[in-house]
Amino acid sequence: MITSVLSAGECHVWWADPRQGTIEGLTEVLSPSELERAARFRREPDLRRFLTGAWLLRVTAGAQLGLRPEDVAVDRSCSDCARNHGKPRIHTGGPPLHVSISHSGDRVGVALTAEGPLGVDVEAVPTTSVDELARCALTPAERRTLESLPGDERYEAFARTWVRKEAALKATGHGLRISPDRVEVSGPDERPALLSWPLDVPVDGVRLLPLDPGYGYVGVVAILTGNPDVRVVESDAAVLDRASLAGASGKAA
Repeated sequence: MITSVLSAGECHVWWADPRQGTIEGLTEVLSPSELERAARFRREPDLRRFLTGAWLLRVTAGAQLGLRPEDVAVDRSCSDCARNHGKPRIHTGGPPLHVSISHSGDRVGVALTAEGPLGVDVEAVPTTSVDELARCALTPAERRTLESLPGDERYEAFARTWVRKEAALKATGHGLRISPDRVEVSGPDERPALLSWPLDVPVDGVRLLPLDPGYGYVGVVAILTGNPDVRVVESDAAVLDRASLAGASGKAA
């Protein structure tokens, strides 16, 4: 077993650098539909982020289920169209294993839990003005909080606010079909919390937990659970064994 098995009340989040490993090694465990989607990417950084997320999901889910990565049943069907680009779901034949993937820049994150549906989001801290984004994505109260900060502090503050919104909307499966300015979260210097949104899910049934994706990035995982003691365990995918990085063949990556 290359990863620890989830305990009750745990969420595991794995971080990977998409620049590591070979494309051949990453693709070795993927399904035909995943390979078909990968073939649509024209830029190598985008391709690597997708492949790394798909590979990491299969390796870590397979470890939880006692399966080879290529044998994990990953359903990416979309509720709005026939393309396989929806939120990934794992068919286990037993107790549910909830998963989510996010990537930004040189960080790819995969989250897994048995607690309930979840969404993970990681974002690189912006290096240019966020004022226009704030007008589209933040509520009036959130904009006032942002505008009260010195200019150089607004970049990370906006990113911290954004990841809380997106993670929560990913957990329900709605994603950005719900406008983020209809979702209100706690202030960037406060503990992550969902304050209000237009969905039927009670806000106190959504746990927002801060993550540490590394310097220059911010991240949050949202879990739909009534368990107030749910906790996150973060790990670096670099500790995964090289046989898993290359797939079932054991070829070095």
